[in-house]
Amino acid sequence: VYDIAVIGGGINGVGIAADASGRGLSVFLCEKDDLASHTSSASSKLIHGGLRYLEHYEFRLVREALAEREVLLAKAPHIVKPMRFVLPHRPHLRPAWMIRAGMFLYDNLGKREKLPASRTIHFGADSPLNPSITRGFEYSDCWVDD
Repeated sequence: VYDIAVIGGGINGVGIAADASGRGLSVFLCEKDDLASHTSSASSKLIHGGLRYLEHYEFRLVREALAEREVLLAKAPHIVKPMRFVLPHRPHLRPAWMIRAGMFLYDNLGKREKLPASRTIHFGADSPLNPSITRGFEYSDCWVDD
């Protein structure tokens, strides 16, 4: 007899099973094949806080995702790895101040403890980017090797 049965051994199913087990529950995890062998194996493998959701004012969702990212970093450092991303700035799409404000929110909505803060970067003449792109923004998210 088990306290909980989890159907599906992808990243969500395994996460739910691990959380329940950590709370002292007896868990049955059912997966047809190997763990993380289907949808999880074909995903981007990003553990992100939902930067794009800021544009739609979904602050609670971003805060929750950032908090869960921190939990995963703490509980599974053997498979969750920090990764830096560079977002080239294209002035005709969004003004730099707007992106910087979004990055500030992304850095501060969650309790970021392990990842470095975002920053503005400048591209020099040796940049492989189009010469019209002279600056961008660098921020942190994570990647999981599941």
